[in-house]
Amino acid sequence: MEFTTLISYVIAFFSLFTLNVFILLFLKHRHEYLKRPECSGKTPTVSIVMPAYNESRYIAESIQCLFGLDYPKDKLEIIVVDDGSTDDTYKIAGSFKDSPISIHAFRKENGGKGAALNFGIKKAKGEFIATMDADSFVTKDMLRELLPYFEDPEVMAVSPAVKIRPSDSWLKELQRVEYLMILFSRKLLSFLESVPVTPGPFSMFRKVVFDKVGPFDEHNLVEDQEIALRIQSHNYKIRSSMVAEVYTEPPANMKDLLSQRVRWQRGGFRNYWRYRHMIKPEYGDFGMYSIPMQFATIGSFFSLVALMLYTFLTTPYYVRYIWFEAFGMGIDLFTFIAVFVVLLSTFFLYLAVKSFEGEKVKLRYFITFVAFYWYLMFGYNMLFLLKEVKKEAFSW
Repeated sequence: MEFTTLISYVIAFFSLFTLNVFILLFLKHRHEYLKRPECSGKTPTVSIVMPAYNESRYIAESIQCLFGLDYPKDKLEIIVVDDGSTDDTYKIAGSFKDSPISIHAFRKENGGKGAALNFGIKKAKGEFIATMDADSFVTKDMLRELLPYFEDPEVMAVSPAVKIRPSDSWLKELQRVEYLMILFSRKLLSFLESVPVTPGPFSMFRKVVFDKVGPFDEHNLVEDQEIALRIQSHNYKIRSSMVAEVYTEPPANMKDLLSQRVRWQRGGFRNYWRYRHMIKPEYGDFGMYSIPMQFATIGSFFSLVALMLYTFLTTPYYVRYIWFEAFGMGIDLFTFIAVFVVLLSTFFLYLAVKSFEGEKVKLRYFITFVAFYWYLMFGYNMLFLLKEVKKEAFSW
């Protein structure tokens, strides 16, 4: 067997294995993933920390949606941290004089999102800390749905369902499908105690966790993932809700989308490499499955790139090879496996979309996602590799 053929089969096997794990998790827990723990009726104090940088377009709506929370207003406080914005973000945040919830607006020199979060957490008085992006919008039952998970004293963080509002933009709709798939996957990973991120749009923490594991990493590309990995490294639990919802504003154009996703890819790779020491049985499924799966995913991508380059450089009449050999003029075992992977991926995506009541995706967007979104993911990874090699700086 040629080396290139071996690489192809390894990638195919890994894809099948990963998809089967997720589908089996769904079948095992299909009656549980919408449930939440029973609520004791307690209403602890909650501080909502909102870091903001040039968010004058959305911050007023984000703050106003918090006024509608179904929760005692005297148990809440909103802390807005303007991280050196050059627009009217701070002015807007400080304009809510007669609000039903106590609002404190602060301004500091630009230091990044992690620094803004830590600044706000130090000012917070609540027993629980909720972190929220200034372009996100919560539903009124958010706190009522998330707080019951903290009845388990080992749970240190809980995240809601992060969604995108329906749109006529094909790019936003593709991202909406992707978010549903990611959320579905994250919920399934919670059954393995393997939630890898506390999303920036909205997440809740026990305030004491920052004393136990430390504050947000102020120099991290994706601080919301790093803090989750650090919580996991201390063997605490993170939960994910499929019922509590927060809507976030996605990138509206390809340039902003690529910038966001390359940052996620670069930060994710660095974070998993930083926590590679967790590949041990003492960290359970997170250490023995979740982290190795991330490295395997990255390895598969780089192997695929190497395979494509090798084929391009060594195969004559490459275009003819692509169309007549790779796409169907000769059906071999690998072609059969590849088709099966595509079908299984489509089925998994269908499960993800159908698992959310009230979420409808038009057929044309579903088909477009299946057919083309993977090429965008390939583009993210290529840019991630290029920027890592060039050691480009980043900003939020």
